[in-house]
Amino acid sequence: MRILAKIIGFVLPLLVAATLVQGGVEKGIEIHINSDARVNAREYLLKDVARVRAPGMMKEELESFSMGFSPAIGEVKRLSGERLASKVRSISWLPETAEISFPDSVFIKRVSQEVPEETLRELYRDHIRERLGEQEFDIRDFRVRGLSLYPVGDMEFSVQSSRQGKAKGRVSLHVDVAVGNVSCGRISLSGWVDIYDTVVCSTRNLSRGDILQPGDLCLKRLNVSKLPDNYLTRIDRAPGMRVKQNIKTGGYLRGSVLEVPPLVKKGDNVTLVACKGEMRIKAIGIATRAGGLGDQIPVKNITTGKTVFGRISGPQTVDVFF
Repeated sequence: MRILAKIIGFVLPLLVAATLVQGGVEKGIEIHINSDARVNAREYLLKDVARVRAPGMMKEELESFSMGFSPAIGEVKRLSGERLASKVRSISWLPETAEISFPDSVFIKRVSQEVPEETLRELYRDHIRERLGEQEFDIRDFRVRGLSLYPVGDMEFSVQSSRQGKAKGRVSLHVDVAVGNVSCGRISLSGWVDIYDTVVCSTRNLSRGDILQPGDLCLKRLNVSKLPDNYLTRIDRAPGMRVKQNIKTGGYLRGSVLEVPPLVKKGDNVTLVACKGEMRIKAIGIATRAGGLGDQIPVKNITTGKTVFGRISGPQTVDVFF
């Protein structure tokens, strides 16, 4: 690279001299530094702040000359016109005959662009819709943090979320911003996601131990963002179940408060059935514990007064083990 720079430094003045004098006629170089300029890069070039008139390749070389660092994005800085002119005169191969004009002051602004909040809101909504599918939802209390000014150019957004699965309640995520494939920081988005669903509710006050009847139930459209995930959505699965706690009129039902009613209650008279080969013996007993189908419970044999263990095989029926 150093060797190449030396070659260019040696050859370029010769090219300049050859270009300036063609057929004995000198072609002048004029550089007019403007009073203000707008730039969009970390460094600004002569073409960004000046109008250049020069023959052939010289114009391109002059215009690509780096004049210094730009101000921060969206900010303006004031420079001395004379100082910029001196910077141009420092070009080793620039002829002394070059005319440079400049104002007293030059204002340079680093152009910028903003991300509209509506764009971020739509990104957030699309992310939530992807996680919820066809489920109905609304977004409220939408918040944006880390919003800034960005270089002018094509913007790209990459949504990052620390959580997956169903999105409800307060949901936060991050958006990485890039302009022209260059990372430009991260924005934080958050909002409250209200989800609406059809939920099984009670039509009357239900007491613990009640067996549900079809008339005890109805369907309601509710905001389920604060409800546990095991709320019931199908009314046909609840009738015949027993509630394990009190539920007020209009209250929602969830799977954890329902249970299959026991086939045998504590204190019930039950039929004890003992089988051995083809022999089948029956007796009457008293259940000392409630249970459902297949549960093993202790039963007191009324005839012998002994307590035996058996498995519930049907209503009021217990199979005794030999």
